[in-house]
Amino acid sequence: MDFAMESPDTMPSYDSDTASEERPSSQPVNTKIQAKFQIARPPPKSSQLLRLSPKLLLQIQQLPPNHRPVPVLEIWQPPLRKSKLTRGFPQRPKLGARDIYATLNEPYITHKQSNEQDHPREPDTQSYNIQEKDIVAAMCQSSSSDNPISSSIHFRDTRCIWQASPSSAGSEKGTSYRFVIKKEDNTTDTEQCRMVMQWEKRGLSGSSDDEQFVLMAIDRKIRRKSRIATMTRAGFDISVKKSSILDHLRTCLVLTEPVSEGSTDLETWVYNLVLTLGVTVASQEGWLG
Repeated sequence: MDFAMESPDTMPSYDSDTASEERPSSQPVNTKIQAKFQIARPPPKSSQLLRLSPKLLLQIQQLPPNHRPVPVLEIWQPPLRKSKLTRGFPQRPKLGARDIYATLNEPYITHKQSNEQDHPREPDTQSYNIQEKDIVAAMCQSSSSDNPISSSIHFRDTRCIWQASPSSAGSEKGTSYRFVIKKEDNTTDTEQCRMVMQWEKRGLSGSSDDEQFVLMAIDRKIRRKSRIATMTRAGFDISVKKSSILDHLRTCLVLTEPVSEGSTDLETWVYNLVLTLGVTVASQEGWLG
């Protein structure tokens, strides 16, 4: 995916909340959000001149303790022919040949489920065959030459979109990717402007296999950013233990204007958001192959 660069002048400094995140919160265990995910890639296939069916790029599997890996999200390229896969989205984005989308394979294992039982429940795999997979997100490039910002992330269950652009902050340009909330008409109100998600590359010497990104939740109003996840080529580690960060995420969820108020589980929404924004960055970094 191609992005336009953001000016350094738009990148103010923020108080970091990362140091305190390693200390467990005094809140009950069911108020935290914590999970690990691994990335599995399909075996290579001979390329087709005309892609008539969707192409599987990777599968993201949740790794619950004492449990088999659970395949949750799958990332696809759409077929070259005109696709109607996103016709159920509020924004009705049009998928192009260079765009990608995410489907839900099995439900996430959440802390609510883990606390209700001694072991996480086995998902009802019979309800999630290939014909019934839900398309939960679409990652699209702009087709307008007048708009240099060329990536938008659409979710089926929210009316607003996330608009992506790399920032030039840091010692190396283009190593941070900023995501802001936009309405359907491409506008943003004051409250939406204050909430930002940003993947930042952290300096790790050695081979490209050691590259790592950290996802920061930024609140421009109080000038603070907090770490909520890390991403490598192998997978994701999501960890939110502080009530203040959970409150930030709840605010973000409300500002994206869910289609059905009150029906979206925060933990499931966070997993979808983190993984999808991460895949957008992975695509730009050339990790999808």
